[in-house]
Amino acid sequence: MSKASQDLEKAIAKAAKVGTCLPQNIPEWMQRIGILAEDVITESTKVGDNSPNSKTDVLIKFQKSKPLKISAKLSNAGYFGNWYGHERFINEFGRKVFDKLTTKTSLWANEWANKTNSLFVGVSVSFGERTGDTFIPFLDIFDDLEDLKKIVCGVGDNDNAANCLYVSDEHPKSIEDILEMLAPINLGKIEELSEDIRIIFRPINPFTEASNRGKNVYTKFQPDQPLSEITDITTIKDLIKLGKFTEVFPNGLNHNHI
Repeated sequence: MSKASQDLEKAIAKAAKVGTCLPQNIPEWMQRIGILAEDVITESTKVGDNSPNSKTDVLIKFQKSKPLKISAKLSNAGYFGNWYGHERFINEFGRKVFDKLTTKTSLWANEWANKTNSLFVGVSVSFGERTGDTFIPFLDIFDDLEDLKKIVCGVGDNDNAANCLYVSDEHPKSIEDILEMLAPINLGKIEELSEDIRIIFRPINPFTEASNRGKNVYTKFQPDQPLSEITDITTIKDLIKLGKFTEVFPNGLNHNHI
């Protein structure tokens, strides 16, 4: 997570001061999710990356109301789900969707290997905005927008599942500033986001992306046959002479393993 993102989350948590009351007039969508006007803030916590599966970045609790579970994004942040591991992916979307994704990822990787000059040995996935050639449409894999809702706000009704969005570069100074920028996560918002969110493919170069080599992959390079001796491969062109990218099992395989 970038320093700017972390600073935004800290600013939101700081602006929701414990002991402060909500305004008398709050949006209807907040009332519908169980927030009461003039309720008192009892806790304001930056969750951020403390929990890898959490979509809630800032958690605000009250004396009587249900909590505000804020997913915070910078204005130019084009991501909504980063680096999904195998276990998490299957828990949220099922094995059938996993198998469909690894098949599509393998097809894409074999095509990309003939277009790029950058070596890669596997492909991780994330979800968000993307231009160029390293993505496929969301609905190529998923059946409906309910799956997109899981990516945007999380699964279930616990504190890890967000119930509103804060999208801005501006740091709030008060709870009123926060409420002004908050938007509900509802079907209308999900439909709006669906126009821009893609399945992003992240081919990892083992020489240049050391910090990303532990990410789970959805395709792997597989030689056609064992080599007769240890061979150094430094280019994608030399690599694809030896085999192709193939589907993976959901066993936590990552770039380092390959």
